[in-house]
Amino acid sequence: MKENNLVKILIILVIIAISLISFLGINKKDKNRWINILPNYLLSTNLKGARVTKLELDSSTKEVIYDSEGNIVEDGKNEDGTLKEGYTNEDKKVNPDELLTKENFLQAKQVLENRLKKLGVQDYKIRQNYENGEIIIEIPEDTTTDDVISNFTYKGNFEIQDSETKEVLLNSSHIKEAKAAYGTSQTGVGTSVYLSMEFNKEGKEKLREITKKYIQSTDEEGNIKTKNISIKVDDQELTNTYFSEEITTGILSLSMGVPTTDEGQLSQYIEQARYMAAIIDSGKMELKYDLKQNQYISTTIDEDLLKNMIFIFIIPIIIAGIYFVIKYKDNGIMAIISTIGLIGFILLTLRYTNVLISLEAIVGIITVIILQVMFIEILLNKINNSKQSMKESIKETYIKLIPILVPLLIIAITFTFTNWVEVASIGMTMFWGIIIILGYNYIFTKNLFVNKKVKE
Repeated sequence: MKENNLVKILIILVIIAISLISFLGINKKDKNRWINILPNYLLSTNLKGARVTKLELDSSTKEVIYDSEGNIVEDGKNEDGTLKEGYTNEDKKVNPDELLTKENFLQAKQVLENRLKKLGVQDYKIRQNYENGEIIIEIPEDTTTDDVISNFTYKGNFEIQDSETKEVLLNSSHIKEAKAAYGTSQTGVGTSVYLSMEFNKEGKEKLREITKKYIQSTDEEGNIKTKNISIKVDDQELTNTYFSEEITTGILSLSMGVPTTDEGQLSQYIEQARYMAAIIDSGKMELKYDLKQNQYISTTIDEDLLKNMIFIFIIPIIIAGIYFVIKYKDNGIMAIISTIGLIGFILLTLRYTNVLISLEAIVGIITVIILQVMFIEILLNKINNSKQSMKESIKETYIKLIPILVPLLIIAITFTFTNWVEVASIGMTMFWGIIIILGYNYIFTKNLFVNKKVKE
């Protein structure tokens, strides 16, 4: 008896602790302010507001200079700005008319959508005008929003060039995968961050040949000579270097920044590598876009509406609590504690699983709470009306709820993998809620109730 009471007290204390952590967070002092060290809830645009950006096709022109043999050159002018002898120039559109096709418009949209996914942006809306190629993107407002938007105007044109001749040795078509990576520096002091690029079969072979050719060497007179390559994204040079050894793995790693032990600096390097990897790995756009609008749009859900929704959300729980107390006395109080604990576990899980919480996700949470109330009602009825052990009663409760839980779990999984963000949000909250119900009630709830008939 004393052992059972001790277990019950411990479970109640655990539920209280988890609930307080879930609802209030874990706060620690950082300089002059308190911060919550738990992951923030990932709120959708209809709860948090959104950043709306408009991308339009670049309508500018650029000067192209040709040498006497008709080759495009970069350095074709004298110091006074005039063309070198025999050189010619012309202004070319950044986006030539022949590339302004619906196919290329759609391709640009797909590349941007790939980038958003690789950068972990879940709740986004992307629309396109198929007549002029204009693209409007709506993403949640948070601390990473500006960095994400800064990547929209990249074409994603990756190239490895000969530093002298500008001959393209490898390009975007040879990339299999790009990602951010990090590890202990060669000196053993600090952590190094890398932009790691894996090449496809053709690119792997080309990279091997490049690393054999572009090396540092010594001539007969003892002079050190280097043959360099330039690695660029959209004509922006990432590095100019040579190789010290042949690369046969097909993987090229570029250092981002310098080895460091500073967490803030390390985080910054990782983000830089992650963003560049997303640009390279998402495909190359044939068209160049300019950012023409970048505006924050506040949520359409005002404070009063949110308060009313919370009120509507809490009232049924209070009514259910009163019902349980009146009908089941002490066990009714335990039912309330159990339900509060379940909600705490669900909210904590939503924090750590990065589930997007939208206005529609509340439907999923309410569904789970209803399932929990049903579970407790069935279990308490069995406890009150039979002399079965608690183990037998909870087993029969699970069996009775299976015809409801299984279809709902299938629906939740189906919703989770839809492209409609709001529906996916409902699915994910329901999925985790049902999983928690199955485990939580077996571990916690069954030890809170007392089966008086069995004791008699």
